[in-house]
Amino acid sequence: MSILETKSLSIRFGGLVALGGVDLELGRDEILGVIGPNGAGKSTFINVVSGVYLPTSGKVFFNGRDVTLQPAHERCRLGIGRTFQLIHPLADMTVLQNIMVAALFGRGMNQKQARVEAHTISESLGLRDLNRNVSSLTVLEVKKMEIARALASRPQVLFLDEVMAGLNVDETDQLIAAVLGIRSRGMAICVVEHVMSVIRQLTDRVVVLDGGRIIAEGRYEDVSGNPRVISAYLGEED
Repeated sequence: MSILETKSLSIRFGGLVALGGVDLELGRDEILGVIGPNGAGKSTFINVVSGVYLPTSGKVFFNGRDVTLQPAHERCRLGIGRTFQLIHPLADMTVLQNIMVAALFGRGMNQKQARVEAHTISESLGLRDLNRNVSSLTVLEVKKMEIARALASRPQVLFLDEVMAGLNVDETDQLIAAVLGIRSRGMAICVVEHVMSVIRQLTDRVVVLDGGRIIAEGRYEDVSGNPRVISAYLGEED
């Protein structure tokens, strides 16, 4: 049974069709990869599902409930969590405080609960020295903090929007291990990535978007050999 489903999900920005009738299901314990060329609609899809944008047409269902018109903060409280491509930490706060904010406002915890939650999540991700200012963090630590903030709202579904971008091979391997650790909690995860080795290692199933529409889906091994996918996207790889 799926935990999240979209039916004919579409959104237009003026004359641009950013999503054009996307039908997608995400299983409860699944790691789904979403790939496609720049401008394919990947981040737009996350924005619509998480409530940043309202669709022009179509529906979003979460745990069988129609959440299409619910605002982002309500979807967060229900259990839809996400990271962002462009990370905007609260620069005048510590790492701990950045994570606590998500627990306080995303899950409605009190300060004591939020502090414990932040420490527990950070330890599981290997994120240490939480009393530092965020300006002192490495790129990998910033990525881990972003994931920790998303987890602090205790999501049932977690969208990761290009969290591997900007990392070297060793750092990428560390973050892959961290994501697999998150999966062990029984959480559904949707990974948007351009790094195909990450998609290959992490995902159970892959959906390919092009021009706001799904052009292929299936296991990575099957999708990566699809001529239409190679022409639209994989042929761009070095």
